[in-house]
Amino acid sequence: MKQTVWCIAAALLLAGCSSKSNFYQMHPKEVKEHGSVTALKKTVIGIEEVDVAEYLDKPQIMTRLSAERLQLHETERWAEGFDKNVQSVLAYDLSVMLPYYTFLIRPWSEPVEDKYRIYVRIDRFDGDSNGTVTVDGRWSLVEVEERKSLVSEKIHMQQQGTPTIDGIVATQSRLLEKLSRHMAKRIRTKI
Repeated sequence: MKQTVWCIAAALLLAGCSSKSNFYQMHPKEVKEHGSVTALKKTVIGIEEVDVAEYLDKPQIMTRLSAERLQLHETERWAEGFDKNVQSVLAYDLSVMLPYYTFLIRPWSEPVEDKYRIYVRIDRFDGDSNGTVTVDGRWSLVEVEERKSLVSEKIHMQQQGTPTIDGIVATQSRLLEKLSRHMAKRIRTKI
């Protein structure tokens, strides 16, 4: 009997201590289209799965306390995989900025061949206690049939936001939009 009472008391105590998680998602910025596209989109550009540093490949959000120290926020979580979120935001932003191309997120199930392919590697994408968000990595555009690299560039961008998780995620969204604009400009000059 005593053991049952202790078990019930412990279960109630643990239930009262549990906290709810908050879920976040980076999102495309509202980008105005320049007219509607009625022509058939013929050129397909595939966006490969985004390769992210291991510390970012977690459901919890990470912030940077110093160059050497990170903080994992147990109850502040990504609504989907970080890599998938980056990939989908880039695909949306690029499709709006370059409406005459079809951007597909790899892998896809349709029997469609992409003529060009975008590869993205994210080594750092976090915010610090002041709300400064930094993204470092690399991206490239490859012509698939010839296996020829048309663009290969380092990524290094920083932007100031507010020092909250909401503010950091919003700033990450703005940086993805900025990266998409840069990529769109480079794609226009190469294809």
